[in-house]
This record gives sequence, C-alpha cells and structure tokens, in this order.
Amino acid sequence: MRIVIVDFEDSFTFNILSELKHIGHNAQVIPWSEFSEKNEFDLLILGPGPGHPHDYAVLFPLLKNILQSSKKVLGICLGHQLIWNLQDALVTRSKYPGHGEKMELVLDEFWSRFFSLPKLVVQRYNSLAVLEHSIMSDAKLLSFDNEVMASFQGNIIGLQFHPESLGTEGRSQIFSSIMGHFAS
Repeated sequence: MRIVIVDFEDSFTFNILSELKHIGHNAQVIPWSEFSEKNEFDLLILGPGPGHPHDYAVLFPLLKNILQSSKKVLGICLGHQLIWNLQDALVTRSKYPGHGEKMELVLDEFWSRFFSLPKLVVQRYNSLAVLEHSIMSDAKLLSFDNEVMASFQGNIIGLQFHPESLGTEGRSQIFSSIMGHFAS
C-alpha cells in the first residue's frame, strides 16, 4: 500500500511514520506546501499541525476532490479538523484545550470492535474541536461533550487525539486496526 503523510510542520508527523514502520508499513512524508494532485497514494494521512484548517485553504480544492473520491484518508488532529471543515462542520475552540493531557474515551460497541480495545486512553494536543451537532452525515462518531474525538465514514477516518503519542495506550493496536480496515 502506497501511503503518503502530509506534514503540516509538526514533529508528531515522524512519530506517525515511526508507528507505521513498527507495524510493517512504509510511508512517504510530504510537506503540505508540496502536496499536489501529482502525488500518488492508496492511503493519505493528513497529519497534525498548528493553526486552524483555514490556514491551509490553498489545499481545500485538492482535499475536497480527494474526500469526494473513493480514496482512503486518515486525518489526525488538524487532519481530522480539515476533513470535517471541508464537509461544512464547525471547527471551533475546544471547551477542553489540552496539550499533553491523557483522556479516557468511553467506547460504544462499534468503536470497541473497530479498535479491538475495551477502552481507549489517548493523549491530546489540541485547542480546537469539531462540534458533533454540526455534522450532517451518517458518520459513526465518538464524542465527548459534543466534541468529536473520532469519526468513521467508510474510506475516511478522523482522530482528534494523537494515536502516535507515547501517552496513548495501545498505539500499535490502534494503528493496526485502522490499517486493517483500510486493507479490506
């Protein structure tokens, strides 16, 4: 599988690359300013980064085309916010901004099966959030107090938390579950 990680100038991008290598996948990292329709991939990972999705508006036409195609996309933190911003969901300041803070997410049956985990303890580094009530689709959502922490729409997965962070428990299992979904 050809995997491209779009780097939004965030050092966590290389933690994602490291975690993918740990579970047997290679990926190419491309700076966001160099990402274009010429890049070929089977899975696009929109990585974390600073700022608001609107700071990367130059990519909106390209990303909209990708999201409307059958391409596989994983968005992490900023990447998750970009996915939903492009679908007209509201991205706003989080009620619970957290940088380097752990959080336990209560999993319903869908998410417990999806991650193959009974619980999810994650590390957060974010000031912004996608608001659940602003999502007008049939996506499966994992939310905390109206803030979306994970989303699933067939070929598009979004995570507000950092699955690659040392503070996230079961990192390899989370990535293996996601990659297993994309392999099917």
